[in-house]
Amino acid sequence: MSETPNPTTQKPVLTRSPMGRNEKILMAALLFVASIALFIRFVPVSFLGIDVVALSPGSAPTTIEKIDIEGTETYIPEGAIKFTTVTIESDSLTIWEWFQAKNDDIKELRNREDFYGDKTKTETRKINNFMMQQSQDTASLVAANFLGFDIIPVIEGAYVTEIVSESSASQFLELGDLIVQVDGFDVRSPEDLGNAIQSKKPEDTVTIGFKRSEGTFEIPSSDQELRIEQISLGSHPRLEDTGFLGVVIQTPLKADIPFDITIDVGRVGGPSAGLAFALSIVDYLTEGELTGGLNVATTGTIDQYGNIGSVGAYPQKAEAAARSGVNLFLVPPSGYQKILKIAAGRFEVRCVSTFDDAIIQLDDFGGNGIQITSELNIPTPTPSPETIDENDGYLTCAEAVLETTDN
Repeated sequence: MSETPNPTTQKPVLTRSPMGRNEKILMAALLFVASIALFIRFVPVSFLGIDVVALSPGSAPTTIEKIDIEGTETYIPEGAIKFTTVTIESDSLTIWEWFQAKNDDIKELRNREDFYGDKTKTETRKINNFMMQQSQDTASLVAANFLGFDIIPVIEGAYVTEIVSESSASQFLELGDLIVQVDGFDVRSPEDLGNAIQSKKPEDTVTIGFKRSEGTFEIPSSDQELRIEQISLGSHPRLEDTGFLGVVIQTPLKADIPFDITIDVGRVGGPSAGLAFALSIVDYLTEGELTGGLNVATTGTIDQYGNIGSVGAYPQKAEAAARSGVNLFLVPPSGYQKILKIAAGRFEVRCVSTFDDAIIQLDDFGGNGIQITSELNIPTPTPSPETIDENDGYLTCAEAVLETTDN
């Protein structure tokens, strides 16, 4: 016979003794530490009054994938020429990310005001897009001329890409204005404007002729109004008794190249891919391997004469190149030491000051650039001068490499 449970029987009730003082203190400490950790991890560093941007390694895209050439025969290379990019962490930078960047040799923190200047983010983006387009147009010109086409570009003035605060220019010019005349003389290069202004003294009056487009950095129509302003020059911050307008300019190039070159890099901006574009166009238009079949990264602006200019963020670009598995990095003199340090045996580094330097360096690694010039019966590339003069204000590859020897 089974036993029937008594419905009045109660189950035992579990009770917990009150939290002791030490337990309360421990719990409060844990909650405090967790709150601090969450604060540091997710709160923007701007909350602390720190106004910075962080530069970190971006990517190293293969340039040939971004280029389309029509109107002539092309050849897909086996090797790759890459341009290097940088990631800019701005508004979303947290306290934790700021702390990490301060203790990271690869990342770089810059004051926001110094980085952007007086420009808004929108203005900065427009300028970077303009610079990218100019680097593409100039690279196409350099590549075509290297291959024997004698192309002379048309220059219709100089775009204002930066204005110094409280300078004479800030009174009437805007970013994207196209300066075409100074005292009635045409402006065809930065040197034209610089020479015209620096021949004057502070408080001298000059006449500036310029055109303003509705959209920043758009080529004005031929019948667009020429605006004239007479202004008094300021004092140059570094040159005594010299006039100062207060602008940075970029001359737009228009060249009649006998085939169509289109380059699409998406949202990437800035001028630092000029050398990569020029080399890739030559590689695309010629048989064989300009790179010797290697993966080659580059950075550096390029002008219409093939001179390679300095850029910034070298450590970040070097790390991006290393992560993409490059064999060789071509870099202007100003970045040679910095990239050599980051390379640390992961890839080779070579200094280049001109487009010809780049062709010569690639030839040393099995490239066929010099062979191309022989086959086309065009001038053989010549290396840039190995000048060593610490007082001339110009850094050459010879001087950059000498620093390595001295260290």
